[in-house]
Amino acid sequence: MSDLASYSLQTIGLAALALVYFSRSKKINTYSLGLVMFWTIGVIFIYSRYGANQVQFYSNDQAFHQQIVEIYLPKEGINLRLFITLRYIITLPVFFLSSFGINIALAFKFMQLISALLIVHHSRFVLLSFGITIKNWMYVYIAGPLLVFMSLFALRDIHLALFALLFIFPKNTWNRYLALLVIAMLRPHLAAALLFGFVAGSLISVLKPKLLVLGHALLLLISYVFGALSFSIGDYVMNDGELDIASTIFSIKNSTQVALNTIGLQFLILDAEKAGVVAASTLLLLSARLIFIDSFLNPLTFFYFCTKPMRIVKRETLQISSALFFFYGLILQNVIITNSTRQNLPFITVMGLIAVIRLYESQDEEVQLCLPTTVRISTR
Repeated sequence: MSDLASYSLQTIGLAALALVYFSRSKKINTYSLGLVMFWTIGVIFIYSRYGANQVQFYSNDQAFHQQIVEIYLPKEGINLRLFITLRYIITLPVFFLSSFGINIALAFKFMQLISALLIVHHSRFVLLSFGITIKNWMYVYIAGPLLVFMSLFALRDIHLALFALLFIFPKNTWNRYLALLVIAMLRPHLAAALLFGFVAGSLISVLKPKLLVLGHALLLLISYVFGALSFSIGDYVMNDGELDIASTIFSIKNSTQVALNTIGLQFLILDAEKAGVVAASTLLLLSARLIFIDSFLNPLTFFYFCTKPMRIVKRETLQISSALFFFYGLILQNVIITNSTRQNLPFITVMGLIAVIRLYESQDEEVQLCLPTTVRISTR
């Protein structure tokens, strides 16, 4: 049997396994079925085009993940001191699956598919808790083209999006703790940003200030500054160097980059030395936004409704927006880490769900208001 035939059979088998599980638990619907079918075709196509070099397509993080499972774990075993560095939370399950002969890259992609399906399921659960019946147009926001595309790769971004969603909209308190722990093991600075956003949003909800547009803008500015300062402090503590507060925090380049990042255009970098960070032409990347519309539609819709009075999901709105700007403040001070669209996926996913709730409310539809006591009452 050829490599492609073997890979295709494994892909179809894993897709069928996902369908059987989600169908039995009544978590499957037409969109989820379409997602699984697209994933199956897309994953097979990528392998047919690139073969074993598929892990170099789009992001070499895939190759890093494969090397951990294929080389490091068999030879070195488990080293708890490297739990975060070697991303054991996702590499160990794949190592287990690969022992049954499943292609390593495919196993990573299968896990991404499961997280994508869980995002669809949990988003439906959240919407129903607000008395909102999901409609077809909502899927563009909660599991749009960008998220579907990312499921085709052996990465960690959809897992991060799922647990960010569970952190902001948990079923219970333990869900929130677990989500933060998983995120910390996969991307610590994202966990720090979400934790900051949670504290900031909770404090403001308790104090209940009249948070109009200017007040919200001030919160985002403070979040950005705290993020930038946290990088300097963290670098000082970890590297035992001098405490160096960057003078470029409010530079035109950084300010512009924050604005571009927010609307999914971070590849338009003003710094000529970093202009080659994305291996594609600007025209191609701009054209791609016509396909991956959720990369800009979600944040634009979200921030549009931030200018409107917030009667529902106020705490969640403040949490994710302040977390986003804390995140930007942190990573823009790091000359090594470059913010990419896929790094924004956790924020895009949460903002998309909030945007759906606010859009539904704006259409004079009846929604449910979640009170601190978890009692839900009609607002209309």
